[in-house]
Amino acid sequence: MGACIGAVFTLFLPLENEKVIDILIGFTSGLMLGLISFGLIPEAISLSSLLPSIAVLIISYIAIGVIERYLNTSPIFAENRYIKSGFLISIGIALHNFPEGLAIGSSFTFNHRFGILVGIMIIIHDIPEGFALAVPFKIAKRRNIDILKIAFLSGIPTGVGCLIGSLLSSITRLLMAGCLMAAAGAMLYVVMSEMIPEYSRKEDFKICAVSNMIGIVFALLLLEWLEL
Repeated sequence: MGACIGAVFTLFLPLENEKVIDILIGFTSGLMLGLISFGLIPEAISLSSLLPSIAVLIISYIAIGVIERYLNTSPIFAENRYIKSGFLISIGIALHNFPEGLAIGSSFTFNHRFGILVGIMIIIHDIPEGFALAVPFKIAKRRNIDILKIAFLSGIPTGVGCLIGSLLSSITRLLMAGCLMAAAGAMLYVVMSEMIPEYSRKEDFKICAVSNMIGIVFALLLLEWLEL
């Protein structure tokens, strides 16, 4: 639900102007960097330990690079880099949604009201991720219904994680930590290898850099507001 709400916001964006696209990419990359730096990585380390978390981060970063190299051999992804970026972001968000489902499932086993509260917070938390997921597909001029379908599919791991979390609550901490760091590595690769290089070559680089910082600050404020 949260990812779909975020995706809906992109359906009304004026993307006819190339400057608007560059600013939007800058904001989205900053938003993702903020979620990675202030949300995913600290949470994963708090659930596990530093060295294993770093190992998972590096492995997932490399794995997404391998996947991207494979996607470059496909005519569909090779011709449109925005579709490729959107697909890679979808993988990262799906990896992130799985431990969120674990959190909901394990919370319900502790207390139903607490589980509902965690679920509502995660819905709100997923709205900017749905926005980040949908932006590349919107720029690539994919159909609105297709964008919403992809956002919906990215949420399926939440349901799977919820089921597993309710059944195996004793091991959810390590599972959550591993999935969070895997998601951080996947999303970090997309930001550093796809999004930032895209707008850094433009003449309006300073405007894009400012929008990038706004995205980071927005993510920090959102995480602080949700106390995540």
